[in-house]
Parts: sequence; C-alpha cells; structure tokens
Amino acid sequence: MSARVFFYSFLLIGLVGLFSPLSYNVLPANAMFECVLLVCAALIVKIPKRSVIAFFIGSVLYVGISYVLMLLFQPAHILDFAQAYKAFFYIAPLCLFFGANVFSRSSAVKLLKWLLVMFLAKYAYSIALDLTPRMGSRPGLYVENNFELIFLMLMFYILRNDLGRRMVLWFAVLVAIIGLSGSRSSVLALLVLFYGVFLNRLTLRTFFYMAGLLALGGVAVAIFVLRSDGGGIQSIDRYNFMMVFLGEVAHWPAWKFLLGSMPLTPLSSYSCQSLSYYEDLFSFSGDGHCYSVILHSYFLRAVFDHGILGLLFLLTFMVMALKKSGYSRIEVVVVLGIVCSSALSVSAMNSVFVSLALALAMGLRRPMETQPHDTQPLQTQ
Repeated sequence: MSARVFFYSFLLIGLVGLFSPLSYNVLPANAMFECVLLVCAALIVKIPKRSVIAFFIGSVLYVGISYVLMLLFQPAHILDFAQAYKAFFYIAPLCLFFGANVFSRSSAVKLLKWLLVMFLAKYAYSIALDLTPRMGSRPGLYVENNFELIFLMLMFYILRNDLGRRMVLWFAVLVAIIGLSGSRSSVLALLVLFYGVFLNRLTLRTFFYMAGLLALGGVAVAIFVLRSDGGGIQSIDRYNFMMVFLGEVAHWPAWKFLLGSMPLTPLSSYSCQSLSYYEDLFSFSGDGHCYSVILHSYFLRAVFDHGILGLLFLLTFMVMALKKSGYSRIEVVVVLGIVCSSALSVSAMNSVFVSLALALAMGLRRPMETQPHDTQPLQTQ
C-alpha cells in the first residue's frame, strides 16, 4: 500500500502539472509530497531497524530540544522553525523506509519512464509557447526545477541498471530535460550522474564517454554564462549569498562553527536589507526578519543553523543508510555527489524531493528480490 501511494502520487500530480501551462502545477505539489512522505512512512508500520535507531532518536531529540530553546530565548514563527529544521524532520520517516523492501523495481522503472516523458513534454512546450516569463525560461512539472530535477536524477541513477539496453536513450532524454531547464545546479548534478553511469569503470567506451562529459561541460559553461547576464562574478546571486554569510560569521568563535547559532537566529538587518529582492523568503511572521533560508545554499544554511556537526550528522545518515541498504561505495559517493551539488545552490537535504528519492533508494527491493506481481504496471505491495 505504501508503494502504491508513492508511485501513484508522482504519476497523478505529474499529470496535473503536465496540463498546467501557466504554472508549475495548479496543485500545491510541495505540500502534497510532504504528506506523501509521511503517509507512506506511516503505512510501513514498523519500528526503525537497529542500524538507524540512533539517527531516529537523535533527530527527534535535536528537533525537540531546539524547539524548546527557540521558545525560551528567541520565539519565532513555527513555519520559520520548520523551514530551518526540515532535513532533521525528514530523518525520522526515512528511518522507517530503511530495509523495508516495499518498492518493486519494475514498477519504479515504469514510473521513471513516465516521468521522463512528462518532464520532457512539459519543459519543451513551456519553452516553445513561452506563455509566461517564468515558464518560458525555467519550466517545472511539480515545483521549481532546481528541486524536482535532483529527484529525477537520483531516481535515474538508482534504477539505471534496470533500464536495460535503452538506458543510454533514456539518459539522452534526461540530458534534454536538463538542457531545457536552465538550472545551473542541475547541470552540476548531471556531471556527477554522468560519471556514476558511464565513467566508474575504465573500458574502451570510457574514451567515448569522456567526449560526452566534455560536451556536458560545454553545456554547463553555456548555462552559467547565459545566467550571469554579463555582469561578472558580482552578478551571480550565489556569490552574493556567500558574501552575506561570511559577513554574518566573521566574528564567530570556533565552537560556533561546530554547533551553529542559537535556534532561529535571524540575520542582521543589514543582511536582510541587502537581500530584500528575495522578500518572499523573509519570515512568515511578516516582521521584516530574515533567516538563513534566504542564503539559498544549503551548505551555508546548515552551517549557520546547525554547525558543521549538524551537517555531518545528515551526511553520515545518508552514507550509512545507503551502505547498509546494499549500495556500493561508488554508488554512495555518486548519490552523495548529486545531493551535495544541489546543496551548493538549493535546499538539498532540506527538500522533500531529495528525501523521497532517499526513501525510494532505501525501500527498493534488491535486484534478486523479485516477486510474481512485479510485472504489473505500478502494482506493488
């Protein structure tokens, strides 16, 4: 039942997005997928396995203690708190997927193919018709493409060996989607994916794949140049976010880099003012405060809010959970590389789409674990 909810949610919400020409999706897709993650985890109905129980307890305690400290010393809107601590919220339900074997590989592959077709169709007609400035330049099927494309790439990598002889063709479709997206962070992630799919073993074909990697690098450079508007490094928004971050932590003692700031510490008024263009990311309270979410890059946000130790906690969970789920060292490195390339620009571990991809990776049956009903379309236990 958990797998049915997971697969059909992506398919049905995606179909709505495909027929939403003026926006990413007429449905509140991000909020709906938050519910999908929680419902699917609840339907598994089991105690987390011993391998992940420490992460389950640690994340629950950390979020709970941080919330109490916030209420006592720096009261803030609960949605601001949720935004800052989402990655740690997600660990608890993800622990339930670990070792659950709830996802059929054949059904997951069918969903992946449907998604690739829907993404390509939505992105292509959005660019061609140019019905709105946003959809004509940065199309999306569910939400802003920086977030959804990371899920698509992680899903592709996890299932690459199940795509058979046409894997290269489906990879070409994925490259076309990312080329249409205009997303710089996705291009960086695509380079990591390319390495994981084609270059992790040295053969004669490697030299041809190297040529493909150079071509992708050319696409990456072109997208970065097109998005810079010719204004030099100061015109790159991520550079400006980093400068604001460095200004905020300039006088931090060493221990603060390890542990982060007090829960929900707002940025200075000067920093908020310098980033006022992103007023949609200001506090939900509407009082003019802004928090680390306005820095966009999850690495900057995580260090500011949770410190290096908090970031290591999240990364260690991913590495351990994937290794214990049967993935090889190189597979873990590639998945981590895709997620971290996202973290340079957007939410990464703080995104429900990354969490859903990890849920799939941890709950997917291993190749030898086939069932008679695996051949049925989108039909799993």
